[in-house]
Amino acid sequence: MNRRTFLGLAIVAAAVPAATLAQETAVRTLPGVPVLAPPDEAPAVSVTWYGVTTLLFDDGETQILVDGFVSRPRFEDLDSLAEPDTPRIEAMIESGAFRHVAMITPVHSHFDHAMDVGAVAVATGATVVGSESTANIARGAGVDEARIVVVEERHRQQFGEFTVEVIRSAHAPLVNGGPPIPGTIDAPLTPPARIGDWKEGGSYTIVVEHPAGTALIQGSAGYVEGRLAGIAADVVYLGIGGLGSLGKDHAAAYFDEIVGPTAARCVVPIHWDDFTLPFGNIAWRGSIYDVEWLREFATARSPAAGLATLPFGEAVEAFRGCGRS
Repeated sequence: MNRRTFLGLAIVAAAVPAATLAQETAVRTLPGVPVLAPPDEAPAVSVTWYGVTTLLFDDGETQILVDGFVSRPRFEDLDSLAEPDTPRIEAMIESGAFRHVAMITPVHSHFDHAMDVGAVAVATGATVVGSESTANIARGAGVDEARIVVVEERHRQQFGEFTVEVIRSAHAPLVNGGPPIPGTIDAPLTPPARIGDWKEGGSYTIVVEHPAGTALIQGSAGYVEGRLAGIAADVVYLGIGGLGSLGKDHAAAYFDEIVGPTAARCVVPIHWDDFTLPFGNIAWRGSIYDVEWLREFATARSPAAGLATLPFGEAVEAFRGCGRS
């Protein structure tokens, strides 16, 4: 397999061990897209981005964690063995970043989303919500069955003041009209395991509601027509991995299906960074079309919405407009 097209994305294999949060090389962002600034005062609900589609929502009492992927395993191909970076996960907990995680839900079960789900849940006591494949990742890590919720089509659950809805969706059709590493995880998965053992297992849209606002997270550039009708959100966190390779027609339909129904004030691209780099090293590896098309669609299809990206590892307001009041 050509490593530069692995998982349907343009990536470069990592060559150095995982860095600490403070020891980063130059951080880059999407060209021409502003970065949201941390607020002067603590917001009612913050969101912190840790790369790929790992998003931590926090209202000071409860945390909702999407993906929770903080390991950055080195690999050559699908047969490379990998496992969660336990010291990294422990550091996230000891630093207070993952201090009161109540729920973890991955957008799907590929390694760059769900590898750490079980390990984080064991360490924090969080509930894991996702597909049967995600459940088997959690089981393989020793998560108690009472803290595993399997979602077939749609599930809604409250954690503190958050209400989280997990809705079956589709992965970006990057390989032969479907996801890379297709299939399901049919038995408890205990690392170390092959990169290819973390199969897609079903993809999901995640809606995070709070009295302070609503966010919609779409981790992969796929959609199910009409699935999100009637769902409003202040902000859409929009996965764009491989979007430029799928053609403008797909990109336009994707934007219309995911962003269109929400009347969002801000569209925040995620999953545009090279997930093989050490933790905290952010580099854009996508297509210029990812940015050009999003800017065009936001202007023509959702004129009330701005476009912005998140800083790595810094809490910003979760439901704000893109630099607007």
